[in-house]
Amino acid sequence: MAPPPSGASRSALYLHVGAAKSGTTYLQNILWHNRERLRGNGFLYPGVDSASHVRAAFDLRGTFFGGGSDPSVQGTWRGLVEEARDWPGDVILSQELFAPATPEEIARALGDLDFLDVHVVFTARDLARQIPAHWQEDVKNRFTTSFPDFVASLRHRNWREIDSARLFWGLQDPVAVLARWGASLPPDRVHVVTLPRPGAPRDLLWQRFCAAVGLVPDEYDLSVSFANPSLGLAETEFLRLLNGALDEGLGWPVYNDAIKHYLAQDVLTARPAPVRIGLPADDLRWATERAIETAEGLRAARYHVVGDLYELVPAEGAVGVELTEPPPADLADVGVDAVAALLLRVLERERQAGSAPPVRDQIDLMRGEAVELRDRTGQLLDDTVPLVHRAVRQASERYPAVRRVRGAYRRIQDRR
Repeated sequence: MAPPPSGASRSALYLHVGAAKSGTTYLQNILWHNRERLRGNGFLYPGVDSASHVRAAFDLRGTFFGGGSDPSVQGTWRGLVEEARDWPGDVILSQELFAPATPEEIARALGDLDFLDVHVVFTARDLARQIPAHWQEDVKNRFTTSFPDFVASLRHRNWREIDSARLFWGLQDPVAVLARWGASLPPDRVHVVTLPRPGAPRDLLWQRFCAAVGLVPDEYDLSVSFANPSLGLAETEFLRLLNGALDEGLGWPVYNDAIKHYLAQDVLTARPAPVRIGLPADDLRWATERAIETAEGLRAARYHVVGDLYELVPAEGAVGVELTEPPPADLADVGVDAVAALLLRVLERERQAGSAPPVRDQIDLMRGEAVELRDRTGQLLDDTVPLVHRAVRQASERYPAVRRVRGAYRRIQDRR
């Protein structure tokens, strides 16, 4: 069914809060690259760059990756709110990191946005695909929990006491997330968009999202969308072991650039024929039962649904995997590719830095010049001062290192 029309006197804000790994990157990329077309149709997708909504979610929740911090985060939530206030039409915000917000943080967000009719949107996918996808995303963000331990933590009776499980359900449980975000909203302003089954038309998720927020799907350019490929079992396990071996002194900016974005997302996702990460048979049965409970919970909440809630249940006839840890030989192959890629990247960056000799070579050259200079000036120690001056002058003409030293000395004297 179609969503109810917004009130005539107030604009709407559609806050897409998740779930992670449910096509969010695909949708956000389309929205960002079509923001001028959106404006022409009366919708604002605010922000100064494509990461603005990420920073705003961190700012609202007072957190950051790995417990670190980023000065550019401060004030970004308020910045998006003010952009929305200045816009005369409807607004779309989209970031899965809004999902784990506490009731207090949600109350603050809705209070800041009280000049708009806020709608909450949640895109959801079946657990058999979500659990492996979320685990590999955790590993790309420096987690070290093995896949069997990760799944066991999700099933644990006291999962709230386990960091990895608490993070997963805080992002991935649509019943709990929407109970928090939708607590003060009418049910018809809470929208659940289910992800189509594998093999569905590529743009079907976009069409469903548009139905939830009131966009006309055919008016936007989908050529800018891109795939967000998954890692295979061996690739993810190699990255997990690497995380455990890395020194904690390696800061998040370096890890984010070299490991997460380059090694994981550019190199390892490009390896041929990766082994799919899946749930063992017993875990698949548990995930199916949990998904049925989720679908019924969402149905009972009477939210606006685009798609079919039973698309959240693993497909009938799905078979569990037997392999949850890759053979050592597969890990070794991944390691060879990873080391080669990182070394080639270092070489390429040295080339881009310019044609100057490496610093070590320059130091060796100056060391040799210094030894020769020491030998020559030693022969002059017994001569008169004028002879020393003449020798230094001659040496500076002969040895580039001396010229550099004399120039630096003169500059210091001039400053004095």
